[in-house]
Amino acid sequence: MSKETEELIGSEDMDASAVPDSDADEATRTAEEMPVTEAPEEKPEETEDPDEEDSEETEESDEEEDSEETEESDEEEVSEETEESDEEEESEETEESDEEEESEETEESDEAEESEKPTENAPLNEKIMAIKSALWVQEDERQQAETKLQIADKVKKYKSGIETGEQPEHDAAVPVQDAQKSAKEAAPDKKHGKKKSKKKKAKKKQKNSVFPRKGDKPLDVVRKCVFLASSAIFVLCLALIVEYFWNNHYNSNLNENLSNMYQETKPPKEQEQETTEPPAEEYEYFGFLPNAERLLEINPDVAGWISIPGTDVSYPVLQRRGNPDGNEYYLKRNIYLEDAHAGSIFMDYRNDFDYVIDGKKQLANSANLIIYGHNMHDYSMFGSLKHYINDANYYGEHPIVELNSNYRKYQYKIFAMIIVDINDQSDTRFDYWNQLEFADEKAFYDYVNEIKRRTIRLNDVDVKYGDELLTLSTCNSTFSDGRLVVFARKVREGEDLYAGTQTSTANPNIKWPNSYYRWNKSTYDPEAEFVPYG
Repeated sequence: MSKETEELIGSEDMDASAVPDSDADEATRTAEEMPVTEAPEEKPEETEDPDEEDSEETEESDEEEDSEETEESDEEEVSEETEESDEEEESEETEESDEEEESEETEESDEAEESEKPTENAPLNEKIMAIKSALWVQEDERQQAETKLQIADKVKKYKSGIETGEQPEHDAAVPVQDAQKSAKEAAPDKKHGKKKSKKKKAKKKQKNSVFPRKGDKPLDVVRKCVFLASSAIFVLCLALIVEYFWNNHYNSNLNENLSNMYQETKPPKEQEQETTEPPAEEYEYFGFLPNAERLLEINPDVAGWISIPGTDVSYPVLQRRGNPDGNEYYLKRNIYLEDAHAGSIFMDYRNDFDYVIDGKKQLANSANLIIYGHNMHDYSMFGSLKHYINDANYYGEHPIVELNSNYRKYQYKIFAMIIVDINDQSDTRFDYWNQLEFADEKAFYDYVNEIKRRTIRLNDVDVKYGDELLTLSTCNSTFSDGRLVVFARKVREGEDLYAGTQTSTANPNIKWPNSYYRWNKSTYDPEAEFVPYG
């Protein structure tokens, strides 16, 4: 048998499973009947053998038939496999649906049987259900723990691969994602609850925020704005209050140090040197009082020192003499020219008070010296003057005012205290601050008698033409621009210091400004008995 025949038979035997038996027998018979020829060792000339052509054609046809048959068999196998897989999936789905239906039916039947059971088994059933639920919870927790461990392991491997420089496989990342997805799906309620709690916390945080934020309701925005505005106002007020009390404390310490310095006594030799007068001069020599020069070194506007024995009034008196802004300059400045809420005690810039050059007094003192000071709530500066109208015994205890210039000491006896509205434009207007001099005796008595009609308390201190007057003016809240004014006259030479000051009584017929009667009943009687000065 030739090699070609053997190859043909071998190929046919290999595909015998795909070809019918009858066809295989016929192929073997034809192969045996064919003549056996041996190929010559040397072929000088190539000639075409018709038998060989036939055998090649048959071989090609057989190979085509075999390939077609194998393709058909493969397609049949694939179709059979797909059909089998579809059948298996359908059978599995039907089995799962049947199982679910059976489980639902069994559960319903169990529930029905349990409902039909007597109530005696209810506690037992509850225990069983509790145990089952506990087991389910444990199983869920176990699955979640395993899933987390798997995820951690995959992530660890993935990271170790990156660190070592190995390219992590794509398939290795997929299980991690699948595991993460399954872990997410395993506990959806928990994450949903966390999201809800986060949203609630965010809303609560947004609602509790003091600043308006995007998404706030209009009422919340208004509420927050009002809160911020009120907080800012509160902080501002608190800062102002702290500043006020701090300034008062600072001013109190400053004035206390000045008072100690002014009242400090010097050795007798120094006093004699300061008070020695030139014997050859014919005029009265005005030498500095002890410690007056020390105040002038601090501020050359120092005009003297005022005090009311037994009270907190004890301050240097400043004067911007001849300057139109003199009555405003020291409203907010202290003796060191520092800004101070309490300001300073200062004399009217128009007054003449022991104006001395080189020891010689140049001008006579004004007939009415006017001194201003703030009415402080801590009773500093002129804040204690309010006691003269609020306390019936205060005047009898403190009727004397001591006023020193830089050269001489003077004492004044208080005889009246009144309240004035400086904005009064009616017939009750009283410009006490503009009466520094008096043209004649009538003008003097008209002025002091008008004071007596308005005084809050009466006393037996007499006032005569020629007496030098002292006016202490401070603010008062009875009117929007009210003033409390205390009047005193200079103590005469040889006069008893307290004569007429110990018989103080309330004035029964006070002449108030007309603005006072807007809120109070008019009680003033101009025809009532009145004892004038002079």
